[in-house]
Amino acid sequence: MNQLRIVVMENGPLLAEDHDATMRQLGLIDARTGLPHRDLLLDRLGQATAGVARGGSAFALMYIGTSPAIPGMSASAMETVMQQLARQLHRLSRRTDSFSRMSPCDFAALLPGNPSVAGLMAMGQKIAAEFSDRVQVHIGVVLCPRHAHDADTLLVQARSALDQARQAQVITALFEPRSAPTPSGYTTTADGNARAVFQPVLDLREGGVARLQISTQGLSPAQDDFSPTEMGGAGQTSRKELVAHLLAVTDVALRHAVPWRQQGLVQRLSLPLPGRLLDEPGLAQTLLDLLDRHRWPARHFMVEAHAAAIAQRGGDVIEALTQAGVALAIHDGGSGLSLHVALAGLDPVSEFRFDVGALSLLPRMEQRAAVVRALMALARGWGARVVADGVDDLGTLAWLGELGCDGAQGNASGKAMPAEQVRAWCAGHQGRSVLTHPPSSR
Repeated sequence: MNQLRIVVMENGPLLAEDHDATMRQLGLIDARTGLPHRDLLLDRLGQATAGVARGGSAFALMYIGTSPAIPGMSASAMETVMQQLARQLHRLSRRTDSFSRMSPCDFAALLPGNPSVAGLMAMGQKIAAEFSDRVQVHIGVVLCPRHAHDADTLLVQARSALDQARQAQVITALFEPRSAPTPSGYTTTADGNARAVFQPVLDLREGGVARLQISTQGLSPAQDDFSPTEMGGAGQTSRKELVAHLLAVTDVALRHAVPWRQQGLVQRLSLPLPGRLLDEPGLAQTLLDLLDRHRWPARHFMVEAHAAAIAQRGGDVIEALTQAGVALAIHDGGSGLSLHVALAGLDPVSEFRFDVGALSLLPRMEQRAAVVRALMALARGWGARVVADGVDDLGTLAWLGELGCDGAQGNASGKAMPAEQVRAWCAGHQGRSVLTHPPSSR
C-alpha cells in the first residue's frame, strides 16, 4: 500500500476553513465529491492500525457499495447520485471520521473511537434511506483489532463483508469469516459434529424478527422422516437416532444463538418436534437440561408440534416443557377446527400456526380473509399469537399484516440460513416494517 505522510506547520490553531483549503491545495480533496482523496484515507487507515498496535483506540472500517435501483440508469445520472451521496456522508461524519470514494460506485469510511455495532447498523440505515429510490446501498463493516490488525487485511475483509451484505439482502453486515456452505437442514460433519440451519419468523405487528426457528428438514437423505408431521412407527431412522440428532442439533443451535441474544439480535428460538418423539420418555427433561447448560431462559424458547401428532401421541413431552416455561406453538397441518377444539386443554398455547398455502383452495380474496380472521379469533380465545407458515411472496406477507396476523415464516420473510449468515441477517432486519404490496392472487 502506498503510504502518504503529511505534516502541516502552523504558528497558531488551524481553522476548519483553512484546513479544507490547505487540503484542496495539496490535492488531497476529491474535487467531485468534496471528500478526502482515496490515498489520504488509506494513509489514515495505516496510521490507525499502527496506533492500535501501540495500544490505541479501536476503530471500524465501512465499505459502502452502491448499484442502480432503476434499470438503465445513465452514467451521468449515477454520477449525480454519487455526488449527492458523498455530500450526505460528509454531513453524517464527525471531524474524526474519514470518508472517501474508492471507485465510481464505492465509498469507504474510517470511524475511530471504538464505535458500537448497533451504532454502525443505524448509520447504515441513515446512509441508505435517502437514496433508496435511486440506488441500492449495501455496507460491509470490519472492526480493528477484533478482525485484523493490518490495513490490507481490513480492506479485504470489509469488501468481503460488503459481499455478505449483498448475499444476505441486508443494508449492513458485520464481517463473518468465510466457511464452507452448509446444506439446508441439519447435517453432520466428518467428525460427527452437528450443524444447524435457522429460518426467521417475522413479527408483522412490531417489525423485526420475532424469533429464529431451528430448521428440522432434511437431516440427511436417509432420514426424511425427521419431520413434525411424521407419525409412523418404523421408518428408516430409529427413535433413538432421532433423539440423538435432535439433541445434537439443538445443542449446536443454542451455542450459536447465545451471542446473538447477548447482542440483542435474537431473543427467542423455536424447535419443531418430530411427531414420533412427542411421547418419548425423558426427552423433555433432556431439552430443559440443554437450556440450562447454555443459560437460555425457558420462557424464550418455543416448541412446535402439529395438532394431529399431539392428538395421536399425546402431550406428555409438551406438558412437561410448558410447565417449565417453554412456549408452545400448534401447527394445524390442515387438520381442521374440531381437532383444535379437542386440543384446547393444552393450556397455555403461545402460538397458533397455519399453512397459508391451503388458502389457495378458496377462489376469492374475501373468502381467504374470512378464514384468516376466523383462525385469529380462535387463537385469541386461547391468548395465542397467529403465525402464517409458507409465505413465499411479498404481496401475501403485506396482506397478512394488514389483516392483523402476528407473524409470518417463509421465503418472503427469510429463507433458511446457516449460522454464519444469521448475525448479518438479523442486524439488517431489526425493527424493519413490512412493506405494503397488493394482495397476492395465489
